[in-house]
Amino acid sequence: MTPLRIGARASLMSLMQTAPLMAKLGPTPMLLRPFHDAAGDRQRNRAPLEAEGVFSEEIESALLSGEIDVAVHCLKDAPTHDTAGTVMAAYLPRDDRRDALITREPGQNLAALSPGARIGTASVRRTVALRHIRPDVEVVPMRGPINSRLRAMEQGEVDALIVATCSMERLGQSHRIGHRINPEIICPPLGAAIIALQTREDDMGTRKAIFGLHHADTEVEAEAERLILRRLGGFCNAPFAGHCTTTPTDKGSAYTIRIRAFSPDGRTVIEVRETGFDATEAAIEACQRLIRHGGRELDTVAAAT
Repeated sequence: MTPLRIGARASLMSLMQTAPLMAKLGPTPMLLRPFHDAAGDRQRNRAPLEAEGVFSEEIESALLSGEIDVAVHCLKDAPTHDTAGTVMAAYLPRDDRRDALITREPGQNLAALSPGARIGTASVRRTVALRHIRPDVEVVPMRGPINSRLRAMEQGEVDALIVATCSMERLGQSHRIGHRINPEIICPPLGAAIIALQTREDDMGTRKAIFGLHHADTEVEAEAERLILRRLGGFCNAPFAGHCTTTPTDKGSAYTIRIRAFSPDGRTVIEVRETGFDATEAAIEACQRLIRHGGRELDTVAAAT
C-alpha cells in the first residue's frame, strides 16, 4: 500500500498532537513529514502575530503540490477560508478550550496575583482581557515554544504565564497548570482546542482513510466559529474572541454562540450570545448583533454583513 504522507509543523507541540492521531489510523502505512520553516515559527521576536496563515502556508503549498496527502492544523492557526482545491476533511474531538494560568508560586488564580505581577503572553485577546479584569498587572509580550516560556518564568522574567490548557495537556505538562481559567473570565479564541485535517478536495482515497477520526459535533462548532472569523474579518490573534458550545436537549443539539469584542485598551467590552438549533444561523445573528451593538466602533471588527 502507498503510505499516507502526513505534514505537520516540526514544533514539539505539533508533533505531540500529531502522534495520537497517527496511532488511531491503525495499520495504515504512514510517513510523517515535519515542516521546519513556518513563517510563524521564524518570528522569534515577542511581537504579536499580525496575519493569518503564518503557521500553515508552507504545509498547504506542499499539500497542493502533492508532496503530502494530509495537513495537520490547530484550527485557530489555519486560514479562515478554505484554500482553493483543499477541504477540511476531518475534525478531531475538541479538547479543553480554556486558557491556563501557570505561576511561579503554585496555587494562585488571576485574582490572587499581586498588583504589578508580570504575566507573559503575546496574545492580543489575552492582553486586552487582562487590561479589562486586572488593569493593575503588567503584561509582558512573550511567545515561542511553551517550554521556552516556562524556562523564562522559572528564571524570573515573569511571575506567571497564560497558555492554552490543551497545549499543556498535549505536552504532558498538565500538572504545571495552577488554574484553568473560566471562559466567562477570559473567552477562548475562535477555533481553540480543535485539530483539523486538511486534504486535497479531489483526493477521495485520503478523505476516506481519515474519516474514522472525524467528530461531527466538533465539525459543527468549528464551522460556526470559522464563519464568525470570516464575517468579522479577523483571525486568531484579533482583539475579539468567541466560541460555539453544544448542549444536548430532547429536541436535538442546541448551539450557543458567544462573541466578545474589546477596545484596544481593554476598557470597553461588547459581548453577544445567541442560542438556536442551527449553529450557522446562530453565528450569523450573533455577528450582526455585535455590529449593531457597536462592535465596529471598537476598531476590532473589520467587516460584517
